[in-house]
Amino acid sequence: MKRLFLFYSILFSVTLSVAGQNGSGSDTPEIIKSIEANDSKVNIHQDGRLDKLLNNYIGREIKLTGSYTGPGYRVQVFSSNDFKTAKSESAEIERQLRSTFPEQGVYRIFASPFWKVRVGDFRSLEEARSFRSELIKSFPGLSREAYTVRESKIKID
Repeated sequence: MKRLFLFYSILFSVTLSVAGQNGSGSDTPEIIKSIEANDSKVNIHQDGRLDKLLNNYIGREIKLTGSYTGPGYRVQVFSSNDFKTAKSESAEIERQLRSTFPEQGVYRIFASPFWKVRVGDFRSLEEARSFRSELIKSFPGLSREAYTVRESKIKID
């Protein structure tokens, strides 16, 4: 019994002395105490490419000026697979859009069996939707088919 009492006494005193060394029972590691005591600062150096990847992931760029090549949006105004008329209709719509909106890119696409006409190069969905509203005011007949589409690659100069 004396041995058991002696063992617990030693164990208790060792526990108290270790707790005293760690800052009165605190679980804070010594390295953290050293940093806090010296008012140390941590500087994080991050590669700029990480910002670009994050911005592409969330679908928007921090810098919205200057040239840009990457994912974006366009407004599709025509799509038809009518063998006899689709090609000529798409050409006529393309001509009208180029004359009305010379500052916007107009793209006539043949993806068999469809002829499509898309307008614009926009970085954000909001920009594309805003242009869609403007386009519908100028061409109310296209409102039924006009909608925004995501493009994997657009180019803005």
